[in-house]
Amino acid sequence: MAAAHPLAILLLLPLLAAANLVLEDGYTVTTFSDLNPLPASGPHPYAVLPRPRAGDLLLLDSAGSALYTLALSSPGDPRGLAGGKRDAGFNDGGPGDAAFDRPRSVAVDGADNVYVAHRVRVAGQLHGVVRKVSPNGYTTTIAGGLSSGPGHRDGPAQNATFSPDFELAYVPKICALLVADRGNRMIRQINLKPEDCAREKQSGLGTTSVSVIAILCALVGSIIGFLARHFYPVNAGNLHQPLFQQDTEAIPENPEEGDSDQLLRHKKRSC
Repeated sequence: MAAAHPLAILLLLPLLAAANLVLEDGYTVTTFSDLNPLPASGPHPYAVLPRPRAGDLLLLDSAGSALYTLALSSPGDPRGLAGGKRDAGFNDGGPGDAAFDRPRSVAVDGADNVYVAHRVRVAGQLHGVVRKVSPNGYTTTIAGGLSSGPGHRDGPAQNATFSPDFELAYVPKICALLVADRGNRMIRQINLKPEDCAREKQSGLGTTSVSVIAILCALVGSIIGFLARHFYPVNAGNLHQPLFQQDTEAIPENPEEGDSDQLLRHKKRSC
């Protein structure tokens, strides 16, 4: 890396001092992915967002009206997700049919669905709609699709109206999209479906699960111990003395018994 020219540093010092700049050390800038070797028709990154389930990046090419994905582990050529394969416009459907018109804001939910803030011109008026691109690239319209112009009407999402200048943000805690509706000076909310906010399954057992299992094991052990103590005699550990013999010997002899009774008792003891 080439060092900065001393003269350039001297020229910058007055500007840094005037800006009251506080520099914090410890950060490094590297190039994650260089798209310049790709053809000129390739993606021009306008925004990037992580996709939690796929573990990759969503790349928005606003100028090319297209969406791409880019691997995190070994960044290579971006893969087309939707748009960019036909003239800019408004069209839903599969990856080869979907069309966008220079979108400038996207959001990604917990299931890797991509939401696109899109402007549509109807009867000479621009208004906003919200498009949804599934992980397989299929595009639908979830909000503003039935509106005929700009506005700030709430209600069923298909009938809602937005200004043409808005931005999206996904908020997993409330399972919703928040819309920074700049033209109307409002923050709007679009509630998503539960499956859109499903979190990635965690591997292994959590602390709570382990604690519950430990409590259940202790409870089962206590029950088994109680049953064993209840049904198993206290002196059953003496293996050399049969229980039946012990019980018969514990019965005292009755002097009023006849010889036949005493003989029968002695025979039982010898068994």
